[in-house]
Amino acid sequence: METADLFVASRMRRVATSFSLILLLSALTVLPGVADAQSVDEGLRLYKDGQYADATFAFYDVLLHDANPDYRDQAEIYLAESLFAQELYIPALFYFTDIFALGKSNRYYLNAIEGLLKVREVLHDSLFVPNLINDHLDAEGFGRLDPQEIARVNFMVGELLFRTGQNRDARSFLEFVPPDSQLYAKSRFLLGVLEIREGRGDDALAHFRAVIDFVPAPATGAPVDPELSRVRSMALVAAGRASYGLGRYPQSSEYYEQVPRFSDHWFEAIYESAWSYYKDEDYGRALGQLQSATSPYFAKRHIPEAYVISGNTYFGNCQWDRVRRSVATYKSLYEPMLSQADAYLESVEPTEVYRDIVNDGSGAFSLELARDVRRSRRFRDFHHMLRHMYWEREAISGASGWAGTRLADDLLSIVDRHIEEVEPAVGLWSHKQLKQRRDALRVYQSQIDILDFEVADAETRWLEQGREILKGRRARLPRPAIPNDQWQHWGFVKEYWQGELGYYHHSIRSECE
Repeated sequence: METADLFVASRMRRVATSFSLILLLSALTVLPGVADAQSVDEGLRLYKDGQYADATFAFYDVLLHDANPDYRDQAEIYLAESLFAQELYIPALFYFTDIFALGKSNRYYLNAIEGLLKVREVLHDSLFVPNLINDHLDAEGFGRLDPQEIARVNFMVGELLFRTGQNRDARSFLEFVPPDSQLYAKSRFLLGVLEIREGRGDDALAHFRAVIDFVPAPATGAPVDPELSRVRSMALVAAGRASYGLGRYPQSSEYYEQVPRFSDHWFEAIYESAWSYYKDEDYGRALGQLQSATSPYFAKRHIPEAYVISGNTYFGNCQWDRVRRSVATYKSLYEPMLSQADAYLESVEPTEVYRDIVNDGSGAFSLELARDVRRSRRFRDFHHMLRHMYWEREAISGASGWAGTRLADDLLSIVDRHIEEVEPAVGLWSHKQLKQRRDALRVYQSQIDILDFEVADAETRWLEQGREILKGRRARLPRPAIPNDQWQHWGFVKEYWQGELGYYHHSIRSECE
C-alpha cells in the first residue's frame, strides 16, 4: 500500500482537541493483583469460546501482572476486543487509544486504529476518535491500512476540520475520498457546503449534482443503501437552497420537487420551496406548499416562517384580511414561544440545556423547540453516545463476577470520566442550537411586526380613498392549470390525505388596484 494514498495536510497548527484522553494505564500497573494470576493463552481460549466476560478478567490480569511486555501488549489488544464484544465501547476505546498512542512501533498499532474506527461507528462518535486521529495523523503508519479504512480516516478528519471551520484543510482531506468508498457521496456533499461558505454557488451546485448523479434515484429500482438515499435527499435540498441563493427560482423548485415523498428531508423540501414559488410569483403553488407544511401530518414541526411567507403572499395581492389572519396566527403561536425562550436562555447554565431538551423543555420552553433541536442528526448522535455510556455504567455495575473487583472499579472510572467530559460539551452544543432557533424567532417576529404595520398603513390608505377593505365570501376562481395528463383536479374538502400532500395548488387573484 502506497502511503501517498492517505492525504496528510501540512498545517501550521493542529486542530485543538476539545476532549482530553483519559490515560490511566500507567496507574493500573501498580495496582494490587487478583488472587489467581492468569495467562494470555487462557484468555485467548476464553475469547475464542465467546466467553468475553471471563476473557476480559484474564487479559486484565495479564496486563497488570505479567512481566513480559509482548504478553502485556497482546493482552491489551484482546482486552479491548473483549470489551467491544460486550458492547462496552468506552473502556474498549480507552485501551485501543492506549495502544494507538504508543505509535507504529507497537505491533498492534493497525489493530488499534481499526478498533478506534469500529468504536467511532457504533457510538456515532464525532468527538473522541476524530480528534485523536487528527492529532496523531501519521501518513506512513496509516498508509498500511486497507483502502476503505484510509477513505474513512480521510473523511473523518475532513469532517472534523469542516466542523471547526478550517475550510482549506477540510477540502484537501475530503477530496481524497475515492468514488469506490461508501463515504464518497458524503464527502462531495460537504465539499458543496464548503463552496457555499466561500460564496461560490455554482461550484457548490456542481458538487451537489455530483451526489445526485452518483446515488441512483429510488424510481430507478436500483438497490440503494438507505444512508446514501438520505445523503442524496440532503444534496437535493442543498441544491434547491443554492439555486435560490443564485436567484434561479424555477430551478430551485425543481430540485425541491425531486426529494422523495415521505423521506427524512421531504418536509424541508415542501417548506422551503414555498419561498421559491413565492419569489417566482407562483403564488398559488407557494400557498399550496404552505397548506401541506401546516397540515396535521406535520403537526410536530417548527414552522414559524410559514406565516411570514403566507402573510407576504397575501400582502402582495392586497388581500388584507388574509394578511391579518397570518399575522394573528403567528403572534398567537410564536410570540409566547419567543418570550419563554428568552427567559430560559437568560437564566439557564448552558451545560444543563441538553437534559431539558431531552425532557421536552422541562416546562421552561416550548416542546416544539425541543423537538426541533432533537430532530437534527447531530443531536441524535450525541444522544445515542450518551445513552450508551449510561447503559455501559449499569452493565459494568451489574456484571456477574465483576462486583467489588479492581476491574469493575477501573472500568467504571473510565466510563464516568468520559461522561464528565461529554455531558458539558453536548450541553454547550445544545445551548447553541436552542439559541440559534431563538434568534431566528426574533427575526421572524421582526418581519411579522413590519408586516403588521404595513398592512395597517395600506388599510388606512384604502379607507382614505373610499375603498372597501372588509371582504366577505370570495367568488370561486378558475381551477389552477394542470401541468400534464399525469395530473387531475381534486378539490380540497376540508380533510387531509397523505397522498395529496405536496400537490396542493391555490387559486389566488390580485385584489390590488
